Amino acid sequence: MRLPAGALPVEEADAEGVLPWLGWRLQESGALAALAADQQEQLRNALRRWSLMHLDSEAELERLARSASQRGLRFIAFKGHSVARTLYPNPACRPTSDFDLLIDPDQVAAAQAWLTEMGYSPTQHFVGTQWLGAQNCALGAAGKARFHADLHWDYSNRMYFRNRLPFASLWAASREVTCGETSLRVPCPADDLVLASVHVAAFKPGGLVRLVWLLDIYLLMAALGTAGVPVLLERAGQARAVEACLRFGEQAAALGDRPVVEPVLKALAGAASDRRRSAYERTRRSRAVELGGYWLRLPAAGKVAFFGDMLRWLRVRNKRL
Repeated sequence: MRLPAGALPVEEADAEGVLPWLGWRLQESGALAALAADQQEQLRNALRRWSLMHLDSEAELERLARSASQRGLRFIAFKGHSVARTLYPNPACRPTSDFDLLIDPDQVAAAQAWLTEMGYSPTQHFVGTQWLGAQNCALGAAGKARFHADLHWDYSNRMYFRNRLPFASLWAASREVTCGETSLRVPCPADDLVLASVHVAAFKPGGLVRLVWLLDIYLLMAALGTAGVPVLLERAGQARAVEACLRFGEQAAALGDRPVVEPVLKALAGAASDRRRSAYERTRRSRAVELGGYWLRLPAAGKVAFFGDMLRWLRVRNKRL
């Protein structure tokens, strides 16, 4: 990966989520000493701050993982807490703001009750198993929460991508990583790349794409290599996310040595479809098209639940307005 030359824009790097990673790389390479004294101190302070924050969140995540295992709850830690443990030289190099936990959809009610027992309170007034795919919960008083946990029963809140990759298949392909004195399940590299790309693709057009998310994608492509391409194409195809992987993979390639990730990009380009790209663009332009497409994919029971969820959500929304 490329390191900055000359003066380092510390504030910008912090806002983009890459400051601790840059500080680590500069320190390990010996280049930190070439920076101005105030920048050296800023970077060292950033490393100390994120190391302490990581240790704090690690203890809480270990508590959650141990408790969930004792209750027979299955979740996959994805997004930041997955890539931090598998791609970065130190997990503290990858800032995280919450715990993204992908729960077995058959255990949503049990997982919500479990988080309540663990001291977490929902920050959303209503979530339906079909209308929305996640619920945010906070540990601590309103406005002063110490930790946030996003309980997901689908890996995306964009309905175009939902119900594409079953939890059972994500779980079967997942891997185990250390978390304190226990362990976590995290996605396999191919699934991690798909989920990272879908995460960014779910934003509104023109929305901010932070460098840390593109850095994740670059590192995932580099780690995947040529050998992992067939699995990636299979999983991205199932998720209808080939085009998203290609789009943000191309952006991420500018962060490092493109030849390292070129085999992945070429494979994605060969599998990309103008028809799928057009279909996705239609859903971005029309909420009705996206909702209709999602509803059609649901089984009969899901279709009924979808309308019930939507009506309850509208009632809650109207009361709040």
